[in-house]
Formats: sequence, structure tokens, C-alpha cells
Amino acid sequence: MIYAETEIKLKNGCTAVVRNARPENAKQMIEYLRTVSGESPFLLREPDEVKFTVEKERAILQNKAESPNEIMLTAYVNGELAGNCSLASQGDKRRTKHRCCVSIALYEKYCNLGLGRILLNTLLGLAKQCGYTQAELGVIEGNERAKHVYESLGFKEYGFLPNSLRYSDGTTRGEYFMVKEL
Repeated sequence: MIYAETEIKLKNGCTAVVRNARPENAKQMIEYLRTVSGESPFLLREPDEVKFTVEKERAILQNKAESPNEIMLTAYVNGELAGNCSLASQGDKRRTKHRCCVSIALYEKYCNLGLGRILLNTLLGLAKQCGYTQAELGVIEGNERAKHVYESLGFKEYGFLPNSLRYSDGTTRGEYFMVKEL
């Protein structure tokens, strides 16, 4: 899915440019994934588990751009990648094609500027345009900042999976399953 590049104002007065993730940014996206995976305990992987090749990442980004019902958006602040968000189908069968999954991650220094909320609102609007009627996401236990944003956007908690993530030190965190009717 193609999204028309948009400029938005952040709480700190900076301007962010929101656009499709592009195949030519594959290497940058891999580096970003490694960094944000190390900055946050709330993402699904450790930095050393980001093993995409540039070619594989390029193919993923190309597929998102060509998909009629999936997209990956990126946000740039002062020319620097600040984060991304993604919309993915939960299936192509008639019984599940009304459902989509949304995800988001930002570099820590770009949190609390309103960027995450803007990206999610944009993504949810695109989800509706695609004909989805239900958006779903998971939020890791302890990530109250994100959970608050999701709830303020209309997501409701529908379940909890204990021990969803197991960390290198043996500790675990559960995951809340959240849903928003579109």
C-alpha cells in the first residue's frame, strides 16, 4: 500500500515526515531494529536476533509497498529515522480477513512527543480504508506508557498471556492482548 508522504508537527515543535518504508532503506531499517530492540525490554527480540539480510529486508519492504492491505510507515525527524509502525493482515480467509495486527516502535529519544499516537492514528485510518473492522495488538506487561496510549485510542484489553517473553536472565513478562473495533 502506498501512503502519500505527510509532514506533522510534534509536541516539541519539530516536524516529522511520515512515509512508506522504502526498499532502499533496508540497511537502515535493520540497524534501527537492532538499536530499538536493545533500548526496550518490550519488543519481541534481542538485538543479536535481528538477522535479516539487506536483501531479505528489501524484499519485506517491497512486499509491504505492493500489498493492497498491508503497510509499513516510517517517521523521520530532521532527516533521522525516528520509528516505524506496521499494519499486517491476520489472514486471507473470509472468517479472519476483517482482522489486522498493528505494531509500532520508536527510538527512545522520540518517545513522548506525540509521534506514536500520530503514527497509530494514521495506521488505524488506513486499516479502515482497507476494510478491516478489528485491529489487534499485544503490549508487554510493564509498558504502561504504550498501554495508556492504546487505551486512549480505543483499544480494550481482552486477555493476558503470562510468561509471554522470557529474558536472558530467566525473568519473564506477560502480554496483554488488546483489540479495537474500527
